[in-house]
Amino acid sequence: MAEALALHLWQSTLVLMLAWGLTRLCRRNSASLRFYIWFCAALKLLVPFAWLQQLGDYIGRALPAPLAIGPALLETGGAIFVPSFTGVSVIADDMRPNLYMALVIIWACGAAVLLIRWLAQYLAMRSMLRSAPQLPMDLPIPVRVVATELTPGVFGVFRPVLILPKSVLSELSASQLQAIVAHEMCHVRRRDNLLAAMHKCIEVLFWFYPPVWWIGANLLREREAACDESVLEEGHEQSVYAESILTVCRLGVTARVAGVAASIGGCLHQRLTSIMSEQRALPIDQPRFWLLASVAMAMLYGPVMAGIASTALREASATGSIIFETITLQSAKTDSGWRRGAQFDPDAGHLALDNVSLRQLIALAYPASRVNGEPDLIDSIHYDIQARWHAEGHASERGVYRELLSRILRTNSNLQLYVKDGCGDACDYVRGQLVAGRIR
Repeated sequence: MAEALALHLWQSTLVLMLAWGLTRLCRRNSASLRFYIWFCAALKLLVPFAWLQQLGDYIGRALPAPLAIGPALLETGGAIFVPSFTGVSVIADDMRPNLYMALVIIWACGAAVLLIRWLAQYLAMRSMLRSAPQLPMDLPIPVRVVATELTPGVFGVFRPVLILPKSVLSELSASQLQAIVAHEMCHVRRRDNLLAAMHKCIEVLFWFYPPVWWIGANLLREREAACDESVLEEGHEQSVYAESILTVCRLGVTARVAGVAASIGGCLHQRLTSIMSEQRALPIDQPRFWLLASVAMAMLYGPVMAGIASTALREASATGSIIFETITLQSAKTDSGWRRGAQFDPDAGHLALDNVSLRQLIALAYPASRVNGEPDLIDSIHYDIQARWHAEGHASERGVYRELLSRILRTNSNLQLYVKDGCGDACDYVRGQLVAGRIR
């Protein structure tokens, strides 16, 4: 578990470094583009590459025949993305359970503190807004006027509410108030509160990982810059908009509350400099677009292809015969067809199948095959199978399944399995025989 977490954090760190490089490359493009680059990097923390590689492994095992892939293709990527964490193994075996339990307790306490703090702020704000008077404005969301020193902002994820303090309403001119409201409505259109809540959950889960807080700071900066760009694109004057932000700051309205997208977030000096600058964001050109698209495809499909390649390498390196030491076959403990499990451990020579039918076992041995047979025999009856085996050399997973299937059919029934290549739907159904037609 510790090795898997260390590997996940290492891979996530590489993705964050890549995201930082891409945002630097797109620094003259829109802030919205940079925001979503950082947000995708944050989502990577929720999706380990190992999950995508397992998906690829599943796809590779479902192919009719293993792909011809050389081992050299896996060595370079594996050295970078799957390093060896030998330092973890120096901990004595008898100390590991206690150490892991202590670390889990520390993590749980930190996550609970952050979650309770976040929820307390959220509930306090919601309670205050219930009694706040509503201000009639021509906006698609309700507007609430508060007397406390809160920043103008949008509260709520699915039913957003615009918050306007009384001091801001009395001090800002009509044009300044329109600019502030335009900024907040941009947050509503972008669903910034929903995205911020998602990242807040990531912070709760990975509070011990310092880069997650760095991502949050970058998300806040780019989010506010994106709304600033939108306000100026709507035609509001630069000086009026800058003065409105300064006025809000002068009033001392600087409170930060969880769940509120505010108009004075981010670095104030950097925002004002950008607002008053005559330089505007450039549209993304084709080289940058295709670079971002290529990186996104590589991050998504790279681990999947690695899983397929790993499965193909295992199948291609299979040598020697398979000898089963014990096979335990018994009726499944449950008749639920959706719950099925398979554990294949080639190092220990152990195989466990839970709640599988003969048709499912044939599909494991001969992927992408069509099976004709008596439904009552190959579909209705489910088994729990435990087997131990050893091989004279390296054994592939589908090779073990094929030998297991042959032993079960030969030992426990008078049925035989006839495999015909390329017959598809033309496989004839013969009573008392199982015919598996492999599709080319």
